[in-house]
Amino acid sequence: ISCKEYHEKYKSKNDKPHVLLDVRVKRQYEMCALDNSINIPLNEIKEKIEEIEKLSDGGTKPIFCLCRRGIASAEATRIIQDAIGAASHDGILSVYNIDGGLNAWVEEVDPSFPKY
Repeated sequence: ISCKEYHEKYKSKNDKPHVLLDVRVKRQYEMCALDNSINIPLNEIKEKIEEIEKLSDGGTKPIFCLCRRGIASAEATRIIQDAIGAASHDGILSVYNIDGGLNAWVEEVDPSFPKY
């Protein structure tokens, strides 16, 4: 999903219930982050899959993965999709990667957001 599409469907006036999972390392997350995002670094995704499942609220909230450039979040999306596919975590129904990450966010949605 593009940053613009995510913003229009989930962050702007609609504000549909969802989970925004920022998979950057903690230091980067503390530098700047989108409102209401939850930080679980990529290297912790597998061990925190049950926590992610709870955040998804029984699958009622889609999960959107985000990072700086869209590479780590694509990997996080794959890891979560694999967990769904293994049927061991049926409390997650949908997971999406936000293409281009925060760098694309600056270009497509909010030029005032810090770019590093």
